[in-house]
Amino acid sequence: MEQNADVKESGSGYFRFIIQKGASQIALRRFSDWDAVGRAAATAAGLNVRKDTEFYDYIANITEKTLFDGMIMVTIILNALFMALETDYDMKYKLFGFFAIADEFFMAIYTMEFLMKVYVNPGVYWKNGYNVFDAIILVISFVPMFADGGDSSAMGTMRIVRAFRSLRVLKTVSFIRGLQALVVALFKTMKSVVYVLGLMFLLMFIFAIIGYYYFGDPNTGDPENWGDLGCALFTLFSLVTVDGWTDLQQNLDDLGMNSSRIFTIVFILIGYFIFFNMFIGVVIMEIQHATKRFENEVQSEREASLTQKKHAIIQRQKNEIRNLIQSQTGNFTKLVQQFNKSLRHTDYTVMEDLCTSMSFIDIYLTTLDHQDTTVNKLQQLYSEAVLILSDLLEEDLIEMEQKALRERKIKMRA
Repeated sequence: MEQNADVKESGSGYFRFIIQKGASQIALRRFSDWDAVGRAAATAAGLNVRKDTEFYDYIANITEKTLFDGMIMVTIILNALFMALETDYDMKYKLFGFFAIADEFFMAIYTMEFLMKVYVNPGVYWKNGYNVFDAIILVISFVPMFADGGDSSAMGTMRIVRAFRSLRVLKTVSFIRGLQALVVALFKTMKSVVYVLGLMFLLMFIFAIIGYYYFGDPNTGDPENWGDLGCALFTLFSLVTVDGWTDLQQNLDDLGMNSSRIFTIVFILIGYFIFFNMFIGVVIMEIQHATKRFENEVQSEREASLTQKKHAIIQRQKNEIRNLIQSQTGNFTKLVQQFNKSLRHTDYTVMEDLCTSMSFIDIYLTTLDHQDTTVNKLQQLYSEAVLILSDLLEEDLIEMEQKALRERKIKMRA
């Protein structure tokens, strides 16, 4: 108490004492998880506290950089290029060892990426479906390295497994958010697409039965295309995709079944122009919705980033003011002068007014565009009015001149 009293009597020291105590209390309340007391409380509560904080921060800083994602993207592109070159038998025979070393190099990079991301935040990593897909591709890619390919049947299996290496190209979806939005849209359309495909299958089943009984007779019909239910469904699939339907119809015409044209036209109208286009329309609508949602998310992230920058600037200015107050020993005028010296021309002007919001700026710019359009239309109207008035004035002048000329002639005759 005596020490506090001495501090209070010391003028500026008392002010500095209040700020220091208040700041310490705020720091203790807000950041207690990072001091000794907070760590003890977290340990008592059963929470995991990392002991390798420096190494963890180093790895997290690497994985969060754009350069890291760019390096993985370049690796995926080079890997796809090497897989394409490997399909050439002569080049693969000549550079077999080089391709093997390159594949191991790519696998090392993918494994390093996997381990680093799992180390930084394993819980969040496994909750992301794209990360799980990347891990599955990585496991499949490791199978040919540890499998024994001595048997001929095993060799065939290894070729199939090695073919799955092409799935590595799909890792690009994890790094491009636009592709992620499209993938999500395709998955969301599955429910509506299943309904449309179900109706189309019922339609094809009905027409397949009808086609079997009308055109599937072994003696007078076309048993090759309509001889059983499977052939009839495959033929109708060709009709619904409008692929080679003229050849199918020509076969029926050659057999003298001219009435089959009605069957073909009706099925194409219903199956292709209605159901098939309905299927495409459902997919396009969902992709449009997904694109709109993606744009809204990007806009929200931009606004959040601007808000974060604004709070950082305000916090920095508050800290500078606090430091000036703590170190101030003179009057208030010197305090303001020292604070002015700490301001930078590159600082943002942080305002809370309505006129600084993005919504107001958009509305204001739109209003200005409307005003410009209105002014242009008014100028056109004014110019047209001036032209009309000038024409009327010119007609009046001509009429007045003619009237004066007639009066002059009358006076001369008199």
